[in-house]
Amino acid sequence: MDVVEAGLLGVRAAVSQLARRETPLRFTIYPMVHLAEPAFYAEVSRRLRDHDLIVAEGINGPAGSHSTVSRLTQAYRLASASERLGLVGQTRAVHEVGVPILWADMSGAEFADKWRKLPLVERAVANVAAPLTGLYLRTFGTREALARQLATDDDTDIDEWRPELGLDRLIKDDRDTLLIQAVTKICEERRDEHIDVAIVYGAAHVPPLVAYLMTALGYVVIDAEWVTIFDY
Repeated sequence: MDVVEAGLLGVRAAVSQLARRETPLRFTIYPMVHLAEPAFYAEVSRRLRDHDLIVAEGINGPAGSHSTVSRLTQAYRLASASERLGLVGQTRAVHEVGVPILWADMSGAEFADKWRKLPLVERAVANVAAPLTGLYLRTFGTREALARQLATDDDTDIDEWRPELGLDRLIKDDRDTLLIQAVTKICEERRDEHIDVAIVYGAAHVPPLVAYLMTALGYVVIDAEWVTIFDY
């Protein structure tokens, strides 16, 4: 399932709605990226106002525990300062639309603890790669080059998911589990409510979530629409 598509004119995200006969509870999934035109985030915020609950991505916890996350996301913060790219970084303000939010993610302390258990070489490579990637994008990057990366994986600087790497498991598998647990709990506790739950999460996490909703919970995609992330 393509949730982010890089085409001839730009990059788009597929916003999909899923439902099932047995319950009025519906889910609308918004695949997110860390860099986009302001109009993309504004459009997502506008749509979120029509939902009853938002399930969101975001490492939470004391400020000190965010240092690891901050280092790993340097690439996007540096790239957002590029006048050539003309893009901005995603912030939590996207979700702040007056709708209740459930942060289905790790705490900062949990992430930092798991990070410390990764092999030293993986941590070293990630700490070096993030700022170097950001500086390259800020100085030489183009929207076309960024599009190729976003269509592959917007969550890390690693082009392909490799489960043997602890960093990939931490950023993807471990957080996928938390997201699926949150969605399962909503299905169990609110299945009889006429509500539309928005899931606003990184694009790389969307395919396993959709697969789980369809195969384990019996949901089907009833509608989908492309939303422009940025034009070339």
